[in-house]
Amino acid sequence: MKIDTNPPVTTVNQVKGETSQAASGADARKTGAAGGQAADTVDLSRNAERLVKANATLRTMPDVRVEKVEELKKQIAAGEYNVSARDVAEKMLISMRNGVTA
Repeated sequence: MKIDTNPPVTTVNQVKGETSQAASGADARKTGAAGGQAADTVDLSRNAERLVKANATLRTMPDVRVEKVEELKKQIAAGEYNVSARDVAEKMLISMRNGVTA
């Protein structure tokens, strides 16, 4: 299964940047610099702001848990890593039902 590393939150960042530009230009338009037409503005909710911050935090986190990988490597090398056939079968059935191919 492929994990998308570019969630749609990036678009929120772009809109946020455009909003601040539009807001600064809105004052000039209100004074008549652009023919007296009011500008459209976008206000992001607090949840959108939190989502932007969470996305930034996630981007700084590593994609791989090194400690977990090292522990699994040790178990495999020692012949102690056991996988439940039932667990594997359940995961395969779930993947087939969802149409996910690895």
